[in-house]
Amino acid sequence: MKKTLLSFLMMGLISGFNPTFSTDNFAPAAGQPGSTAIYKDSIIIKSWATGIELQRGWVNIADTSIKANGTNKATYGIPSNALGLAQGNSYHVVSLGDGGIATISFDRPIINGPGPDFTIFENGFSDTFLELAFVEVSSNGKRFVRFPAISHTPINEQVEGFGTLDPTKIHNFAGKYRQGYGTPFDLEDIKDSTEIDLNNIRFIRIIDVVGNIEDAYATYDSKGNKVNDPWPTPFASCGFDLDAVGIINAGQPYSIATFDELTLSLDTYWNGSTGEGKFESGIAIFPNSYNENWGTWEGFAYSNMRNDSTAGWLNQYSAITRGGMFAPDTGGTNYVVSYVGYSPMPITFKDGKSHVVSGFYVTNSTYAYLSMKDGDMFAKKFGGTSGNDPDYFKLLIWGERELSDTTVLTDTIEFYLADFRFEDNSKDYIVNDWRWVELTSLGKINKLYLGLESSDVGTWGMNTPAYFCMDNFTVLPDAIPVKIAPMADIRVPKNSLPLEIDLTKIFTSYFNELSYQINHANFDLLTVTLDTMQNTISLHFTENNVGEDDLIISAFANDVLLSDTIHITVYDSIIDIAPISQVSKVNIFPNPFHSVLNVTCKSGDTITIYDIFGKNILNRVATSDSEIFDTRNLSSGIYIVNIKGKYSQTTMKVVKR
Repeated sequence: MKKTLLSFLMMGLISGFNPTFSTDNFAPAAGQPGSTAIYKDSIIIKSWATGIELQRGWVNIADTSIKANGTNKATYGIPSNALGLAQGNSYHVVSLGDGGIATISFDRPIINGPGPDFTIFENGFSDTFLELAFVEVSSNGKRFVRFPAISHTPINEQVEGFGTLDPTKIHNFAGKYRQGYGTPFDLEDIKDSTEIDLNNIRFIRIIDVVGNIEDAYATYDSKGNKVNDPWPTPFASCGFDLDAVGIINAGQPYSIATFDELTLSLDTYWNGSTGEGKFESGIAIFPNSYNENWGTWEGFAYSNMRNDSTAGWLNQYSAITRGGMFAPDTGGTNYVVSYVGYSPMPITFKDGKSHVVSGFYVTNSTYAYLSMKDGDMFAKKFGGTSGNDPDYFKLLIWGERELSDTTVLTDTIEFYLADFRFEDNSKDYIVNDWRWVELTSLGKINKLYLGLESSDVGTWGMNTPAYFCMDNFTVLPDAIPVKIAPMADIRVPKNSLPLEIDLTKIFTSYFNELSYQINHANFDLLTVTLDTMQNTISLHFTENNVGEDDLIISAFANDVLLSDTIHITVYDSIIDIAPISQVSKVNIFPNPFHSVLNVTCKSGDTITIYDIFGKNILNRVATSDSEIFDTRNLSSGIYIVNIKGKYSQTTMKVVKR
């Protein structure tokens, strides 16, 4: 089996967090020795979910005629309950229902760093009443990769609706731990997956496990086992109850226009009547054209109107969602309303440069939604009287970029705000919640255009009201190098086989837009080969030579350079055999620590403490077999301790509370 050098070096960074398990015994409940549960207030959590697209599941998938609160789909909680900090209670959640799906987005990417990379919180009220979900991740919002979940819960009989599960028989399912404690997920578990960038995870998908063990409705783990969990739960709060999703290992933050910094009284709007001609949020500029003579406008306005029931033009500033992405159950919070006139007005950027737009959330305005649903004096009811008319209403998005002296338009992305073209009329829909529109395929652009198209067209053009609503307009930052983990030094006997270092385990950036430069001085000791296609370097050791060398690896993008150094020692395997008495015996305690960190090693060992970004924080040569570090000035967080002796080297992760 081929392993890269870094796989071995990183073992010390993640050991101590993920225990090894037998085939029938996984980590126990929160608070028990060996548990991997992460408390909601843990300082290792760097950020929380900022967006959600929700597809509710059935109240009872085996009998879809069963209803709760008047509907056969789960209804408990609002989508925004899953955003922001974990609450750790039974109430501030959103219920998915049987087979329901929540797709979560963030204000920064998740990267494959040391230990767990993110954590998911559910509202189980005890260590054994647990509702489970599968977890998938994606870099582009299209291809999702599922974590290899395992369930050893017996399937000889159904776990009833209020039955219990043994957490030691569950692995890599969200919901393994009780409320207030997150289940950790490590991207290293899916490192062999294709078409996904583990250092640029932008979406997490959480899919309710249908715990029914009947063949017709069962769901299966990664080993082909049926997953047995509490079922049925025929209530409005059926299925997995999502509290929050937290990022542990994070990349460079995005710029998100949430519009909530724009001042508005509740149930009001800004339509450009004050004459500014634009407004700004994040790094984006949203144009507006207001006609004082007619009191009309086009382009972009912002609003927090909560009216989801009044039809007609007088209610043109309301979203059918009654608020923006973070709106509470009472509605409100700001969002954008766009009216597309004869010539779409482009969104631009405050710095005048080109950027990659990640995407945004979109929904229908109340005006357009009710017009399509019921028809009005200008526009038809979608589907017609028979329900069979193949109507549609779609958003068109394209970009403009400048190449030398030429302006080039990108391809157009289409998003259906309503679609009645299905043979099966039960699949027809009009969007009435927030949906993500993925735009990274447009590449770097300096202008973004948005248009609308409808099947309902008359003599004067489109009859469907030309409105849509937007929130969380997200722009990716320019790619710069980010160090994932510090590099350990290399010590090998002479005539060793070549070693390969995977540079993507050390540095990352958006879309891997990195260039590398390798420098070293002792050409008699080794030859270094850089593979720019695979982003690896190979070390070839000169036959029979011994000595030392410093290998400097630099990653750069957008005029930002980041470097790190590996000290390489090639020793004589016959002369330089370590006496057992001289091999360092290392212990680091307490972990977690507060004001003091104790390191047991051998006198003469070099002790270095790095922060999670690889910055050298403390460094000392041990003068005894026990060293004490004053850590009162260190911020709370994760640190890496490296102890290097003459014949051995140890790397361990520690946490300051």
